[in-house]
Amino acid sequence: MIVKRSTKHILKYQNKSKTKKLDLLFDLYKRELENQLYHIYMDHIPLQKNLSSKELEGKYIFHSQWLQVIYKQASEIVRSLSKKKDYRFPNIKNISINIDERLFDIVKTNKEFNGFIRIKLPFFQENKKRAETINIPYKEHKHSLLYTNWNKRKTIQLKKEKDNYFVNFIYEKNIDKKENGKDLAVDIGYKKLITTSEKDYIGKELENIYNKISNKKQGSKNFKDLLIQRNNLINYFCNSLDYKDLKNLIVEDLFLVKHKSKIHHKIMNKLQRWSYRKVLIKLERLSEIEGFNLIKVDPAYTSQTCSNCGFVDKDSRKFEKFLCTKCGFEEDADYNAALNILHRGVYNPSTLKT
Repeated sequence: MIVKRSTKHILKYQNKSKTKKLDLLFDLYKRELENQLYHIYMDHIPLQKNLSSKELEGKYIFHSQWLQVIYKQASEIVRSLSKKKDYRFPNIKNISINIDERLFDIVKTNKEFNGFIRIKLPFFQENKKRAETINIPYKEHKHSLLYTNWNKRKTIQLKKEKDNYFVNFIYEKNIDKKENGKDLAVDIGYKKLITTSEKDYIGKELENIYNKISNKKQGSKNFKDLLIQRNNLINYFCNSLDYKDLKNLIVEDLFLVKHKSKIHHKIMNKLQRWSYRKVLIKLERLSEIEGFNLIKVDPAYTSQTCSNCGFVDKDSRKFEKFLCTKCGFEEDADYNAALNILHRGVYNPSTLKT
């Protein structure tokens, strides 16, 4: 299975002269993109995925390879709008520029920066026929270093957001799913972020973060900072699971959990800060990278079912404790739920969800 990932790097280390050339690049690119869109809508040029440079005529950019890149993006915009049955001329605001190895290369360095992106610009050196080039420095960061052993695609994406420039690198890796290993189930909870079927409790610290978030004004700086802290902790705790010998990780499909019951608005406000979706997304990404299977099961009654005898009774669950009203089995409620999730994933395929 081919897995793709991307990393985003800010371009802020170049001098003012190079920044002005990036400004000019984006300005000319936007004008020429609108020009190519106009010619497609007026049927001056056909709507295809690609056209040869001989079939393209530029108004603001005359470099043949750049014209092909711009036409490709223009045709993608038109075909995307056509699928939506939107035939209005598109209003181009924010653009991203996707360029291939014909127009850039990466120069590695061991100095202050990790490397330079050498870009062949769509305008020419004064009194010369050769296109002008610029070297834009960039730095690696903690996230990008995770993909050191991955294959970097020979395509980059340049973006401008407000007054800042960014580059996105794309990585690929062929990862085979594991055929051998153990089965592990996790219960994703509020008091404890993750409880495993091996009786590991992970992420108890997050409840304090949820409470702090619910007490902050939504949209405030403190509110946003706490959301970032929460997300970083979720990533940290998900990464702390041992995936080395894992074949199947079994989880509940909790996409409707917030809407299933009528509860007090103060409690609901706290539950809204419980990001089980982020946990599931993180586990899905880890399953692709680590090669284990992520199995989702129906969450119905996992917290009310006795993992020892199978009897279902809502009265058996008392907050953080589970005491079966039939057989007397007593255990931590989240661990009991994790065992039920494990049983559904391993022994009851009818409960599996895609």
